[in-house]
Amino acid sequence: MNIKTALIAALAGVFAVTAAAPSFAAQDPAKKEKRINRLIKRADLNGDGKISQSEMSRGIAVTFAKLDTNGDGKLSSSEISNAKGVLKAERKRAKAAGEGRVQFVKFPVKRVNKHFDRIDANGDGALSKGELEQMASAMFDRRDKNNDGYISAADFGR
Repeated sequence: MNIKTALIAALAGVFAVTAAAPSFAAQDPAKKEKRINRLIKRADLNGDGKISQSEMSRGIAVTFAKLDTNGDGKLSSSEISNAKGVLKAERKRAKAAGEGRVQFVKFPVKRVNKHFDRIDANGDGALSKGELEQMASAMFDRRDKNNDGYISAADFGR
């Protein structure tokens, strides 16, 4: 897997790990553990079993570039709404190019759209890379329950 593909997966993984946490509560413990491990593995670029702020930041940069389809340096609401399709197309492209299977997880479209006005700090109707980084950082901090600077299985109460 090339670094670009890995970075896209990293950001998507961070978003999925932080956004999906509440849905784990009602699951069977074995399924919950399997899902947590899968989410962390998808975002963990260096294979240490946890997601660092650095892995998240690198993933944001690459994912932002992929989602900014018109290249204006901002994500419009339509670009955010199209995120799933864009990432799916990237997965197909990578597979066709022989780059191996890319394991994308969902970009939190519903959550971003729901809180769009709050995330759009300057109120220009679009999300900059910096605004996206601030949102992801806040999500990361909320998920890092033990404040060790990483998101790991321990942060999910295991």
